[in-house]
Amino acid sequence: MSKKAIIIVNPVAGKRNIQEDLPNMLVTLKAQDYETKVYTTKARGDAAKVAEKFGRTRDLVVCCGGDGTLNEVISGLLKIEQKPLLLYYPCGSTNDFAATLGLSRDPVRATRNIENREVMELDVGMFNNELNFSYIASFGLFVKASYSASQKVKNILGHFAYILEGAKELPNIGKSYRTKIVYDGGVIKGDYALVGVTNSTSAGGVLKLSKDDVSLNDGLFEVLLIRGIKSAKDLAKTAKLLLAKKTDGKRVTLLHTSKVHIECKDNPEWCTDGEFAGIYTSVDAECLHGAVRILI
Repeated sequence: MSKKAIIIVNPVAGKRNIQEDLPNMLVTLKAQDYETKVYTTKARGDAAKVAEKFGRTRDLVVCCGGDGTLNEVISGLLKIEQKPLLLYYPCGSTNDFAATLGLSRDPVRATRNIENREVMELDVGMFNNELNFSYIASFGLFVKASYSASQKVKNILGHFAYILEGAKELPNIGKSYRTKIVYDGGVIKGDYALVGVTNSTSAGGVLKLSKDDVSLNDGLFEVLLIRGIKSAKDLAKTAKLLLAKKTDGKRVTLLHTSKVHIECKDNPEWCTDGEFAGIYTSVDAECLHGAVRILI
């Protein structure tokens, strides 16, 4: 008896022509006895609806797109009690989450040998009981760059588009947000240039965390806090820490927690998985332990 799969394709994600990869993916899946349907998204939110609808009757859901598409697919799968396997074929501009997982961008390698692949029970974030995020929810320095660049520019320039958008924020590099963080270990307050609730070793292709500090299925978030930058000296020392993937508990702090409450009265613009999430003065984030089964 053949197995069933659906490939959900975001046709405008990244510089790669995903349509050219589909024949090889379909052949590879057929060789593994998968009966496969392809759905091409037409608007934002499509991927979540399709993942929920077809995920109930499919053994495998293949997500072809960037981190935003993956976010939608996971959001759809979370509504299903008996979840199918998820395979992520990264085709976006930066693919932070795929970089953390070490996923292949070759269509044949990405879809072969499914039966013998490792399955990770992936943690997923819940944001204010209304949004999900697969790898980051954040506000502050350079966060706006992830959603400000147009899709057309990102497709042409790739990761460089984020760098260009980030450069526009340099005149405001001294801006900080008075923030209160309540987490499993207690309460911390400070003036921070960036606040990020993460489950990844990479964010925006720029911020990097050590693999020793991050596990994607331990039931814990990493909360990254970058203190407000007041001088060129501050900037240099902070940059040195970030480039070395180190923290000092002062300029760069990393907390581990299963849930977190964040308050900031400065009306910060929050971003989840590279997409604008809204303006919130109070946020609760919870780690949904092992919420999705993903092939790695």
